[in-house]
Amino acid sequence: MKKILFRLFGTIAVTAVLLAAAVIALNELYYKEAFPMGVWINGVYCTGMTPQDVTARLDGTEGLLGSVNIYTLDGAVHTILLDACGVQASYAPAVEEIYHQNKGYAWLSRLAGGGAYQAVPKYSYDLAQMKETLGGLDWLNERLYNPANSVSIVKSDVAGYVLVDETRDLLLKENAVELICDGIVNELTDIDLAADVNKALCYRSVPYTAEMKDTLQKWEGVRDFQDFQMTYVFGDRTEEIDENVVCDWMALDDDGNIVFDDDNNPVLDPSLIQEYVEYLSATYDTVGMEREFQATSGKLVTVAGGSFGNAIDTAQEYAFLLNAFLNDESGTRVPKYRTEVWEKGADDIGDTYVEVDMGEQHMYYYQDGALVIDTPVVTGNHSRGWDTPAKVCHVYFKQQNRVLRGRNYATPVKYWMAVDGNIGIHDATWRKEFGGDIYLTNGSHGCINTPLEIMSELYGIVEKGTPVILFY
Repeated sequence: MKKILFRLFGTIAVTAVLLAAAVIALNELYYKEAFPMGVWINGVYCTGMTPQDVTARLDGTEGLLGSVNIYTLDGAVHTILLDACGVQASYAPAVEEIYHQNKGYAWLSRLAGGGAYQAVPKYSYDLAQMKETLGGLDWLNERLYNPANSVSIVKSDVAGYVLVDETRDLLLKENAVELICDGIVNELTDIDLAADVNKALCYRSVPYTAEMKDTLQKWEGVRDFQDFQMTYVFGDRTEEIDENVVCDWMALDDDGNIVFDDDNNPVLDPSLIQEYVEYLSATYDTVGMEREFQATSGKLVTVAGGSFGNAIDTAQEYAFLLNAFLNDESGTRVPKYRTEVWEKGADDIGDTYVEVDMGEQHMYYYQDGALVIDTPVVTGNHSRGWDTPAKVCHVYFKQQNRVLRGRNYATPVKYWMAVDGNIGIHDATWRKEFGGDIYLTNGSHGCINTPLEIMSELYGIVEKGTPVILFY
């Protein structure tokens, strides 16, 4: 028994000596200048790594320096990257401290756990570079305080006249830069220049002078003058009257400045409303307009303007618009016309019309886009100079059992549809054939001769106002 105990104690002693030797060897050889076993820093396993290695690893962490957000009085948020402002950071001091805490044999006590550390980087600042960088930022050079600033009324490209007030809440740049630098040094992530205590330090307004107050009163008049809206409707097109239009109705002096009355209200120049109505007429009237027309044959033809189309009644519209403006009656308006057709858009022919292709001596009638009548015809006698004119017109009169009269003739017809002066579409019972080249030598006096059975049907379905396109 004694021999057994002796051997056991001997084994233990030898093991202890070997373990001690191993620990000493680890400390003196492997861990002499490196972190011992069981040390973690910010999630990095440091065993066997030197403090320099660990520092390099942690300093290379993405987003180490980060950024700071600056909130300004206009509601904007400006983000500044700290590394651009002379800020530097390193984990070296924290890593060195942790390394010394584990030097020697202290690490043995942590083998059971507790070897995880959270290091914080140490920051250093180059204030001269920081101020220089901040001072060059565009947004820190906008709306700077200047005691000479004033207020003015100017014409813009998008909103008529606008008030430009360069006196309110102007930035004191040097104070703002100092405040931002202090915030960065104190490791703030958000700096609000608009906060009450900071606003008093970073912003200042120029007091209003008597002249400025007069301009502000004039601005109230300009704003009220421009507060008028009207939408003109021209079929599928609209014309908006807003501040960009109304601002041009103010009377101006020889220097181009707004003329104000004794109450600081802009003076209206009625002739400018008349000028605007003439613009509407020039833009949206279609009487006499040359049109491109897609013929049934497939060709695209250009037809000279005739009597067909829309023409605004400029006198009525001037009176309406002047009254609406003076009484501040905004709204939507379909203009009055002195000449009016069914359609008011850019395509005022629409999809119900009579097409007379005089080159082909053929007539078609389309109703709501569907071809209803397709017939040969005979138009004006070319050899006699009685050619049917090429133009866009419309059916303006219908009559049954009419006698057509001219020099040396009086011809009765059953159906008559006048389309342009004394030119119309009618039956021609004296003709046995239609179409072809008949019109070249034996054509009409200018009318569109149509077979009786076709004319009977056409007369019954074509309404007054139907567009008629005549072309070769």
